[in-house]
Amino acid sequence: MDRRFPAAPGRAARPLLVLAGLLVALLPGLAAAQAAPEPLPQPLRIEAALAAIDTRHPHLRHARAYREHAEQALEAERAANDITVDATLDARWIEPNDNPPDDSSDDSRAVLVARKLLSDFGHSRHRIAASEREAQVTRIEEELAHARHRMEVMEHYFEVLLADLAFARDNEAMASAFVTLNRAENRNELGQVSDIELFELDAAYQTARGQRLRAQQTQRRSRAELAEALNRPGQAPAQVLGPALPLNLPELPELDRLLEALDRDGPEIAVRRGQVEAAHRRTDAARTQYRPRLSTHAQLGWWNREFGTERNPATVGLALEIPLYQGRRRGTALGQATAERHLAEAELAQSMIDIRTAARELYFEIEALLVQRDEAMARMDYRELYIDRARALYDMEEQADLGDSMVRQSAATHFNAANEYALALAFERLAVLVGDPALSVFPPDP
Repeated sequence: MDRRFPAAPGRAARPLLVLAGLLVALLPGLAAAQAAPEPLPQPLRIEAALAAIDTRHPHLRHARAYREHAEQALEAERAANDITVDATLDARWIEPNDNPPDDSSDDSRAVLVARKLLSDFGHSRHRIAASEREAQVTRIEEELAHARHRMEVMEHYFEVLLADLAFARDNEAMASAFVTLNRAENRNELGQVSDIELFELDAAYQTARGQRLRAQQTQRRSRAELAEALNRPGQAPAQVLGPALPLNLPELPELDRLLEALDRDGPEIAVRRGQVEAAHRRTDAARTQYRPRLSTHAQLGWWNREFGTERNPATVGLALEIPLYQGRRRGTALGQATAERHLAEAELAQSMIDIRTAARELYFEIEALLVQRDEAMARMDYRELYIDRARALYDMEEQADLGDSMVRQSAATHFNAANEYALALAFERLAVLVGDPALSVFPPDP
């Protein structure tokens, strides 16, 4: 059998083939590199983390897709009454009847028809108004999704900082327990410490060791969650720096002024109000669904068998369609739209109650945290003086070690940072709820 193979490429073509192969191999990597977000700076600060929020995160993509869907629905409503032009090409063979004006069998035709709705007496206007309001609502919801995701990133960032402080505290506690246990073992050999006291100290050390391990795991988990929130899975930041404490907090307005601003500018309430307005427009559209429709049409036609009055080369006309009877469909459509409007009104009323309640709770929480801030500062001052005294006693060999004092100071540092970060998050939630970036401890860059 004669087997023929394609000729090998010439020497001049081989470099081109190699280059093409390399490009084919590199294109997926180049596309992935373009799609991947920029790596996080190291060390990472909170301002850089907030600036590195990726708009391709699923939370933000979902809100954007929802807004785009509503905008396309609005365009579809606006385009529903556009002029339509249809062409019909019909090739037909017929058997003529007994007495035709034309006894040919070719009854082919070509028809061009243009139609335009002139008026449906308000029905389209109400549908377009409802879609416009729904599109506006989705834009507010998209902005709200960005603000909430920003708050989520802030929360994960603070969790990393607190996990680091908790690990430092638990690491010192384990080291102190180990030193205490080691000394007790030496004294046990000399008969100065009983076995039961030694076992008690060993149990305390094992407890501290387990708590340190859990703190270390929390460090890893919180960093991974921060990377996920920044849409950079697998890029957990190694070094995360905390902001200077105490934080520069915004002024807390009076509760009555806060509630007034919430009712006036709150984005969640604006969303609910927009949904109620859209439901009203949908109700009006259902009420006008079966009004008359006035339209115009124009037709150009060609017929192979030209006879009769219906086969004119061109026609123009107006048509008024008047619905006379639709059974129960009219009442059903209006009843469903009315029920959806009632549901939107009830959700608005309930949301206003829930949001006002949430604002009051945040206000009272901030007040309590501000008082607790003084407590945290007093603890810090006390622990600093306490450890200074412990160092002096250690130098005079009147105290065995500084372990307990250092653990207490680390605990005070953790308590102070936790209170400051809780204040920052409470102000951020209030800023999102009211829709006022000035209430944020870390306001977004305009």
